[in-house]
Amino acid sequence: MDNLTPYSSSASEKYPHIDHVLVIDDSKAILLIVKNILSTFGDFQITVTDDPAKALSIIARNPKRYSLILTDLNMPNIDGMAVLRGLGEIGYQGTVGIISEMEKRIVHLAADIAKGYRLRLIGCIAKPLQPEDLNGLLLKADSLLANQHHSLDLLSEQQLRAAIADERIEAYYQPKVNMKTHEVSSVEALMRIRLQGETDAVTPNRFLPLAVSLNLLDVMTNIMIKKAIADLPKLKKQFGDSVHLCINLAPPQLENLALVDELQLMFSSNGVGPEQLVLEITEDNALRSTHQLETLNRLRMRGFGVSLDDFGTGFTNINQLRHLPYSEIKIDRSLIINIHRDVFCQAVVHSLIEIASQMDVNLVAEGIEQVEELTYLFGHYDEMLIQGFLISKSRSLSSLISWHVTWQKQFAKLTQGS
Repeated sequence: MDNLTPYSSSASEKYPHIDHVLVIDDSKAILLIVKNILSTFGDFQITVTDDPAKALSIIARNPKRYSLILTDLNMPNIDGMAVLRGLGEIGYQGTVGIISEMEKRIVHLAADIAKGYRLRLIGCIAKPLQPEDLNGLLLKADSLLANQHHSLDLLSEQQLRAAIADERIEAYYQPKVNMKTHEVSSVEALMRIRLQGETDAVTPNRFLPLAVSLNLLDVMTNIMIKKAIADLPKLKKQFGDSVHLCINLAPPQLENLALVDELQLMFSSNGVGPEQLVLEITEDNALRSTHQLETLNRLRMRGFGVSLDDFGTGFTNINQLRHLPYSEIKIDRSLIINIHRDVFCQAVVHSLIEIASQMDVNLVAEGIEQVEELTYLFGHYDEMLIQGFLISKSRSLSSLISWHVTWQKQFAKLTQGS
């Protein structure tokens, strides 16, 4: 089948940021099935082809033509790995999904390779294809494309420096919930900027790359920490004195050997002890330098909690977990998605549960978006902390307090029957 003439679906629009979907597979039957399923989901064009070479040629001439590309892996002549490499070389900026019947480890490695090509991978689904799996990919693609659309409106250097000068850096909060007690154990402070004339707070995708390039991340983090410290009494009143405040740090920030002293002075001068704080270190870069490791060790020596964020994205192995003094491990969304059906993810999370228990560290499942994921975790690992959009998005302090009023009833409904 070589149907490179697009078919336009007639269903009501559910995915406003998806204009055109391309499906690549060597099976005419699979292409027909996918096309029929997709046609029920939204008002977007659907193109299907069993000719990867021709598809790559068309994409190369117009990389913005497709919002989402779904590709099989095991195809003759040009396989899915070559398709992913080709998309990376073209500089394709849309979203990509993998559909395959191959062994899970092969599919997961292909996914890691796709990320290495800087492709916007939204997930992998197995054959035989299910409508709910394709719907899940469409939802993720639409969400990512929406964020990409907003990120095009990047802050200028002048806007960023003005926001810093006026201290218009704010803290939004996303709760981490103890599944056993249903209570909020900690809140993660996430950086936002409030611009004059804009109703919504500006999210990091509009300012973070610029802040890093201008070496302004440290001063912005300090402003946000001051705002979070000011909010801490209200957070304690709402969630109890034992609630922890979590602050994100990027690995390059750990190069600053004075960081721990600066943090300790900032907190102690406001009557906040280090035991109330958790510093979340993102796993987007490996901790390798002696300065980074020294700062990490000093944080723990001074009593700060240290969380390994986004575990599972590739830079920290199990051996490092055993030797670096983390007090918390956050399991990346990639290991939580569809865990109720994914035996591989179940095995990895089960192993992490055992390791966390042996190390006496907290384990957090982040990025929970589906009721089925929460139900599975609640039924198997009730000692775990949970975080994600299904529980709560990041919120202003006032919105977080309003959310908490109805949280217990909401949790009971979400876990009913588990």
